[in-house]
Amino acid sequence: MRSGTMYYDAYSRQEIVDDFASRDYLTPAEFAALGEVWPLVRGDVLDVGVGGGRTTGYLQGVARTYRALDISENMAAACRALYPDADVSVGDARSLAAYPDGSFDLVLFSFNGIDYIDHTDRKQVLAAAYRVLRPGGAFVYSSHNLAVLEGRLPPVAPARIVPTIDPLRMLVRSVRTLATGLRRRRNRRRLQDRQYLAGDHAVVNDEGYDHSLLTVYVDPAAECEALSAAGFVDTVTIDARGRRDPARHLDPWVYYVTRKAAVRSGR
Repeated sequence: MRSGTMYYDAYSRQEIVDDFASRDYLTPAEFAALGEVWPLVRGDVLDVGVGGGRTTGYLQGVARTYRALDISENMAAACRALYPDADVSVGDARSLAAYPDGSFDLVLFSFNGIDYIDHTDRKQVLAAAYRVLRPGGAFVYSSHNLAVLEGRLPPVAPARIVPTIDPLRMLVRSVRTLATGLRRRRNRRRLQDRQYLAGDHAVVNDEGYDHSLLTVYVDPAAECEALSAAGFVDTVTIDARGRRDPARHLDPWVYYVTRKAAVRSGR
């Protein structure tokens, strides 16, 4: 979902589409985050970056109306194949152009999908979610945690062999491991100059899909400030175990639950 085509192409690759379509679970953090806004889950829901439909089976049967979109036509097609009755479209999280103002009670952008949009475009995602929410609605999303980097860009992850006593299988695994290692190093050479560390975020070529992507990591406190600047209120953070507003975020991912202020009636 980046400005260029590289990330669109990555999320259109069949092996990645198949990986996403094979997932059908919610994480403890997602159960906790959705629990924070449960009455809104039962309203009009927009599932952004739906991928292969990991969250569709949970939300479609609960929501009054359920709509989903993804930047990748292949991802959207995979979701439709699993859930033919679901309303799944192709669209961009930076604009949500197909949806009028105030259309939804809940916007969900799970599995760190926001981190594969250029950091310079992140404000557009927040603005678009804010626009399509009704007063009192909620935006729930996850993002990589800057703290886990400990001020360093990660090295290329080694490709490891799973041992076996069968010599033929060991040979096949060795060849595959060698190919994986070469692919990872090739991807790192291609993307290493685009990595950087800043005070409140980083752009990192981490190990995801053999180091083929750049991922945005953000500081949770700075992200809460960005949400406030975008007009959101009452932001809550959730860690990987589902704990609300921990003193320190040490997990790789953080969930954010934030709201568009409700309209107060005059006296």
